[in-house]
Amino acid sequence: MKKSILLFCVWALSFAPTYASIVDDSIEKELNKTAKTLTTDFKLKSFSSCNDMEKVMWDYIKEYWKNNKSRFQYPVYFGRGWAVMEMAMEDSMVSSSMEKSVSNAWAPSDDFSQTNTQVAWVDESDIVKTDGKYIYYFNDSDSFIYVVWVDDKKIVKKIKVPYNFFNPVLYLWNGKLSIVSNGYSDYDYSSKGYYINRNNKTYVIVYDVSNIETLKLDKLYITDWDVTQTRKIGDLLYVISNNYFNIPYYTFKSEDDIKFSLWKVMPQKIDISKTSVKSDQNLKIKWATAPYNITTWNVADCDDINYVLPDVETIKQYDFSPSYNVLSVINTKDTSKKVETTVIAWSNSEIYMSLDNLYMTSYMYTSYDFSCPANARCFAPWFSRGSNTLLHKLNISWSTLKYQDSTIIPWTPLTQYSMDEYKSDFRILTQTNNWTWQANESYTDLYILDKDLKLKSSLKKLWEWEQFKSSRYIGDKLFLVTFEQIDPLFVIDVADSKNPKILWELKMPGYSTYLHPYDDKHLIGIGYDTKENNWWGITNSWIKVDLYEINYDKKCWDSNLTSDEKAKCASGDYKWIIVKQKYTKTFGGNGSHSEALYNPRMFMWKANDKKLFLPSTIYENDKNDMYRYTDFFNGVLTISIDKDTWIKEDYRVTHIDTSWLEAERVKECSVYTKQSTQNSCVKLLNWEEYCEEKVYSYVPKYCYADSSIWEYLASRSWDYYNSFIKRAVWVWENSYNLSNSYVSWNNIKTWKEIFKLQLK
Repeated sequence: MKKSILLFCVWALSFAPTYASIVDDSIEKELNKTAKTLTTDFKLKSFSSCNDMEKVMWDYIKEYWKNNKSRFQYPVYFGRGWAVMEMAMEDSMVSSSMEKSVSNAWAPSDDFSQTNTQVAWVDESDIVKTDGKYIYYFNDSDSFIYVVWVDDKKIVKKIKVPYNFFNPVLYLWNGKLSIVSNGYSDYDYSSKGYYINRNNKTYVIVYDVSNIETLKLDKLYITDWDVTQTRKIGDLLYVISNNYFNIPYYTFKSEDDIKFSLWKVMPQKIDISKTSVKSDQNLKIKWATAPYNITTWNVADCDDINYVLPDVETIKQYDFSPSYNVLSVINTKDTSKKVETTVIAWSNSEIYMSLDNLYMTSYMYTSYDFSCPANARCFAPWFSRGSNTLLHKLNISWSTLKYQDSTIIPWTPLTQYSMDEYKSDFRILTQTNNWTWQANESYTDLYILDKDLKLKSSLKKLWEWEQFKSSRYIGDKLFLVTFEQIDPLFVIDVADSKNPKILWELKMPGYSTYLHPYDDKHLIGIGYDTKENNWWGITNSWIKVDLYEINYDKKCWDSNLTSDEKAKCASGDYKWIIVKQKYTKTFGGNGSHSEALYNPRMFMWKANDKKLFLPSTIYENDKNDMYRYTDFFNGVLTISIDKDTWIKEDYRVTHIDTSWLEAERVKECSVYTKQSTQNSCVKLLNWEEYCEEKVYSYVPKYCYADSSIWEYLASRSWDYYNSFIKRAVWVWENSYNLSNSYVSWNNIKTWKEIFKLQLK
């Protein structure tokens, strides 16, 4: 495939504003006149050869140093580099069989949970996966992946994750388990002279788990830099790794000191794949040939690299800090196939991936207004200071990622759920928090682009001064939550992509951080309720779960409205269609939280049973002191959401053992009773004894007579981190709750605990 490097620029230069405050309708003209002009056109060039690439990069580094050398008078610390071949396979991929009685027959369940994803058939990573027969769970307390057989209630395999891995995540599909992780090595590359950061690595390991008893390593793939994003479509795993250039400008005293070689900036990869072809087996372990083929080289050839670099005038005016993205596409079904790579020399933040396209965003921060570069694709003739977004679109054709185009968009998206593709159009919500000496602006914009990234329409300044909190595109509707002191929930009709319009806006306390479809007329929201604090501001109070009813057939001008609906239409609480907060329920008090509120992959919704499994940490507060915790719970809340009746809590599951808690509290609090009046004596230099009364100026409130062991538990909660339940999955009629210490079974209908298995 055609590999490409798209080398774009980020400019950051601080200076005071050069124009006076504009208060009339000439502001756009004035901004156009005073905005900086960027001369880079964002069009790709190609290196004709490695010599050409070396010359272009060498000339650029010299020119940049010459025009910015005053900035590099003092050294900057650059971290240590890593070797490519430091992992010994026999030490890194240790797997130990726990049982020998595993059946080879596999009848996968048709009712088991999967990771909650944004786009159907585009899988996302998590620390737990299940195929209906086994649960695969990464335990960060001992760095093992536990494989639990749900029917036999036992651990059948423990896969050791290498010690130098951190933040590993899992994919499971078609009998293949993929582990993707950042990695660390203690090999010192600092003396090698690289101009890129070789410190960090991306590791991908693919196991054949079709027969878990005979676990097989199919592939080990390593490339430079940290994992930032991953997705999976069928058998193809897409991995994005990112890092930055480490050009040691501070060491250069003159142009003659700048010695450039191509190998200093080329990222590398290593691919070890299982093969049955004897002639391809070239990997030796302890002098024996293993059934693997190993290849290592640069991720792209010189003449396959496309790039953009700033011209001389731009270098004089603007800062430039390039970084690399390596996009690797790995076939997990046929691991002998070559890993296809694309390299984009640019930073990356959020991505959106459909079955057909990959959209990558990165932030362009400037302390000045700037005009659209000549011949570049932009939404506006000029852009305000602050953070704007550079959007890249790549077309997906199986394992091939082909760059299509780029555009600049005002402001920045909040999360991946700020973006969506629908009928070839790309839709993106961006938020500004533009703090200047003149004004503090905060608002949300919606932009709709066609397949060529040309602007079709927009809605700007949706609810000014409100913070963008969450969004969800469902077909031709957009649901948007903003917040200042109340929570406006917008329903926006985007069926006509050239004329989007607001259908409804609901105002209510609190806000939702994630929205999930219940059915075609109902929406689940999870987030926080809020209240006023002691400083007249707004603070999060407790977790809340809402069910919204969207009635597209009932409108404010209809004659069949209830008196309450008529009143809310008249006050402006309802607009156009009728949308209601049908039910709401809150959990806990100040300090309560759930990772699912900001990590939608943890949102476990069993639609058939209308059950939500929500791993949560719940605090209760003293009614007179919001910072005094009187109760604590960590575990899974099982919540029923019925559109016709209620939202109610069914049961709770915890792994924290409190059987010995009261004895521990009494022992700890005893120091504040009898011992508080004892004297503390020491010998002085003249051998006389000096005694002073031991006085405690503070006694913890959990030692008060009116307190409970739950207040004590709340104050010591992090001592029980390994008992915190991190994930919940289900298979058929049972839910499975996973902490670092246990996996427990509960029947969803009877709520009873069936079994509890220690992870060791």
